Amino acid sequence: MKDTWEDWFQKDERLLWQGAPAPGQWNWVRNTLFMVLGLPFLGAGLFTAGMGMGHIFSLQSIWEFGLGLFLAAFSVPFILVGIAMVFGTWIQDILKPSRTRYALTNRAGYIATQFWKRNMDIIPIQPDTEVEVQEGRKKTMTIFFGFDHYTDSDGDRQTRKKGFEDIMNGRAVYRLIRAIKAGEEVSPI
Repeated sequence: MKDTWEDWFQKDERLLWQGAPAPGQWNWVRNTLFMVLGLPFLGAGLFTAGMGMGHIFSLQSIWEFGLGLFLAAFSVPFILVGIAMVFGTWIQDILKPSRTRYALTNRAGYIATQFWKRNMDIIPIQPDTEVEVQEGRKKTMTIFFGFDHYTDSDGDRQTRKKGFEDIMNGRAVYRLIRAIKAGEEVSPI
């Protein structure tokens, strides 16, 4: 059975807008940084696996075979981490538009994601809700309106932001959020 937005709404909630991230939005800086940092892991893992295979197939002694198995097994985590760092962020950017949906009601914002598991973030919109807007590339906009402030293990204050990322009709959605905060009656777009 497929969920609908209304399955998550409270009694007096009305759907005002629904959307998804615009396709083709890439975080080039993050992806390139992860790729550059992941290449040594991938290279070391492949080199170690190659050495292990060389020892396994040399058939010189049982010790050489054992060393080859050890090196091949030891290389697996490095290869997996390297692949995840080199390709993972690019794959996530490709899949995000098809795996993320947004909805805005007269009371809250909903962010539904389905990567490894299904997740629904419900962010209430109240008069004191913080709102941050970022203009994106290709006429997109990101609107953050959920801020989790916390202190990390080093004692530094951190903020985790939630909202509608890379949406095409961001200005209209931002106007809706401002009207909801002000307690005005709003119509769906």
